[in-house]
Amino acid sequence: MWTHDRDLNGETVVPMMGVRARISPRLGAVSGRAEAYAQIDRTGRWRTDLVEGWGRLVAGEFELRAGRQIIVWGRADRLNPTDNLSGRDYTLLAASDDDQRQGPATVQARWGRGNLTLDAIWLPEFRPNIFPLERTRPGIAILPDAMRQSASQFALKLDSSGSAVDWSVSWFRGIDRNRDFTIGPVPQGSVAAIQQSYPDINVFGADLAGTLGSLGWRFEAAYTDVMGSDTVYVKNDNLWIVAGGDVNISGGWNINLQYSLRVIFNYTDPQRILDPIARGIATLSAAVNNQLDQVQNGVTFRVARRFAGDSAEAEIALIHFVEPGDTAIRPRITTSIKDGLRLAIGADIFTGPSASYFGRVRSLSTGWLQLTAGF
Repeated sequence: MWTHDRDLNGETVVPMMGVRARISPRLGAVSGRAEAYAQIDRTGRWRTDLVEGWGRLVAGEFELRAGRQIIVWGRADRLNPTDNLSGRDYTLLAASDDDQRQGPATVQARWGRGNLTLDAIWLPEFRPNIFPLERTRPGIAILPDAMRQSASQFALKLDSSGSAVDWSVSWFRGIDRNRDFTIGPVPQGSVAAIQQSYPDINVFGADLAGTLGSLGWRFEAAYTDVMGSDTVYVKNDNLWIVAGGDVNISGGWNINLQYSLRVIFNYTDPQRILDPIARGIATLSAAVNNQLDQVQNGVTFRVARRFAGDSAEAEIALIHFVEPGDTAIRPRITTSIKDGLRLAIGADIFTGPSASYFGRVRSLSTGWLQLTAGF
């Protein structure tokens, strides 16, 4: 049960039922995994998806995996500049952020020896992040998303895990899963038309993680080179760095604190565009990509505690961007009622200026309660 849906269509008090199935068969050197869900809300709208479905063959130091896969990159907590391969559906009603992930068709070849692994990845399918989209603004037409001629994308990653310091370096050449808003041909009866488009990007990334006494520390950074035409609507090249750590203290508490820095290159302030229609669309595009300011500082804070022999957990997480001053606050409580039955209750609270990343979805602030039965 949600007090508000996660799309900008004004629905409130949204009961929902769903089922999510996972299987992981194995036969000798061959194994696989499949995961799919189906859910229906009070309007009778069904949502279904095969989020993963892949097979794997292992032969000595080599592994080949093909099919829809969720591949998660990055060692920072929740803000991951290098995580560019798998998309999310942010409009999906799900208590767990991981349940919003959706895997594209992928062919992954891996070589591993000792602590090192090398991944070579080809993605022939493009699945973008799905964000809330306001479709009912008077006079504004929403055009179909810009079509892509080719979805072929490539990635490489060298990773070292299991040593005193874990690290990786990575490269991704493909399509940005985060949208831009661009201006389109205006249909009759409308004042303006906007379209979601997805530019080609090159991303060079790295991460580090380790421990220092009782403190766990992590660092992650990515430089994104945005390809194609340079217009006021398309995001700019940028450098994003996240660094911080967490510590466990007596009583079962865990405290996590991180700093986020995003620097935009060749920055142009969209508010200085003279044409009001172009200014509005460029500002919206900059807001959804956190590029309203040339330099953006931010902080994440999360405190969590386990109770009752780890059968219950309480958490509150916060993300705040100093520029332009928007915040997301997410309290959560989960508990096990009995084997296979869990109850979760929480809220998503968004604040900030109306044009900012979180401020533009203030109306989606919601409380929710979810009962999950596992078999």
